[in-house]
Amino acid sequence: METHSKGFFSIILMLAMLLMANVLQAQSCSTRSTVGRYVVTCDGFLTPAQNAPLVPAKILATATADNNGTFSGPGTISLGGTVIPMSVVGTEHINQDCTGTISYNLTLGGQPGPPLDITFVVSDAGYTINGLVTDQGAVFSCTLKRMLPGIYR
Repeated sequence: METHSKGFFSIILMLAMLLMANVLQAQSCSTRSTVGRYVVTCDGFLTPAQNAPLVPAKILATATADNNGTFSGPGTISLGGTVIPMSVVGTEHINQDCTGTISYNLTLGGQPGPPLDITFVVSDAGYTINGLVTDQGAVFSCTLKRMLPGIYR
């Protein structure tokens, strides 16, 4: 009877280890975790020029991420009530723990703008990315929600 108990315990232990390995693997991120097209919404306060006071800002945009972790896309920013077309391009640096950083090259109204540096966390199997702008003086956060494939054609 004791031999059966040890065998049963060994099987349970192996199953528990396999389950734990699957959970840890499921939480691992790479640039492949973020491939897709996203709706981007950002909200907070930004400065329109160096040493200028912060003003309310909102962004509504789309972004597409490729296998290399490059995000790009067009959008619109309302900066202190002035609405300006914009676009961004940047390549993420993502960690296995699903945290990362990205620095976007920003174009505002067809002109180069300041870089937009963001620290982010990927969740929901890559369907949600929450980011915080880390540039000095900015109070701005963004949420990216992956669009479901095949619906938005």
